[in-house]
Amino acid sequence: MTLKKLRFEHGDDELLDFYRRQHILKFVTAVTVFTFIPLGIKNLLIGETLLGLSLLAFELSFIIEMIGLLYAERKIIGNGIPLSLLVISISLSIYELGMLVSYWVYPIVVTLVFIIPRRQALITNACLIVGCSIASFHHVDWQFAARFLSSLIACASIAHVAIEAIHRLQVELRYLSTRDALTGALNRHQLDAFMNRSISQKKRGYSASVALIDIDHFKQVNDLYGHDVGDEVIKQIVEIINKHTRDLDLLFRLGGDEFLLLFDNTNINEAYKVLNELSEQIRTHHYPYHAKVTMSAGLSPAFTNDDAVSWIKRADIALYQSKENGRDQITINAASDSVTNLDFNLDQQVM
Repeated sequence: MTLKKLRFEHGDDELLDFYRRQHILKFVTAVTVFTFIPLGIKNLLIGETLLGLSLLAFELSFIIEMIGLLYAERKIIGNGIPLSLLVISISLSIYELGMLVSYWVYPIVVTLVFIIPRRQALITNACLIVGCSIASFHHVDWQFAARFLSSLIACASIAHVAIEAIHRLQVELRYLSTRDALTGALNRHQLDAFMNRSISQKKRGYSASVALIDIDHFKQVNDLYGHDVGDEVIKQIVEIINKHTRDLDLLFRLGGDEFLLLFDNTNINEAYKVLNELSEQIRTHHYPYHAKVTMSAGLSPAFTNDDAVSWIKRADIALYQSKENGRDQITINAASDSVTNLDFNLDQQVM
């Protein structure tokens, strides 16, 4: 199964989930309020007008953006303005006040890696390092400035490498926690969320269909050839399904040889055509020991008054009908609503 077909909708660039990120952003906002505002006012009072204004401008832009992210759940001015003002403020602070201010640069460099996307953090930290290093030449000789530059680069590099390693581990753990270990298909713990999303989209005018798929007489494959061969057959069937479905089609393994295929934004006619192609591919594929494998399926469209249970139940009834009628076939259960404009010219059962 390709990574593209397995990708979730929450951003892969996010190190923290939504709620943890909110808590950290609130904490960082509080720290900046009690740090940058007093510093900005102090610099205005001692005559460092440009520095004071830049610190206060940064804090104002940062607060505006945090209000948007935390309460309106959208960007208001974007990250560019606050980050630019931050670089200017810190560089100007070192230039005007000396190297004692440089100690603030290290926690800022590390914090940025945690709270903003990696590419933005990398660019901002690079600008901070360059700006602060240039400002340091105004106060110290080149040897001290070089050591300061080296320590900043080391701090930023370690932070970015560590966060990247954590991010990769997090992506891997997220993948393992949401996938079936044998096949890589989504596990049933993810099913309700995706089903409910499709039902919500149905209420906004989009189509959706769900298919329950069962491998015919799979117990005989295990009995005749062993469970190792049975597992290999299961994996090959999942590969066939992934190869002959689209990126928007989601495959879930419910257990054993039972699968659910969710056709998001897909009407019943399109879903049937995909299932029919899958049935043909599974029937004609070459399995270990020349095992004969077919599938039965029950297909049902989503209706506006559905919940996940009722929707799956209709597909389950259709699957049962496919088995009762001799297996190796697809049955459509559209009994709970009117279905029009079906243009089937293939052999199928419609309930």
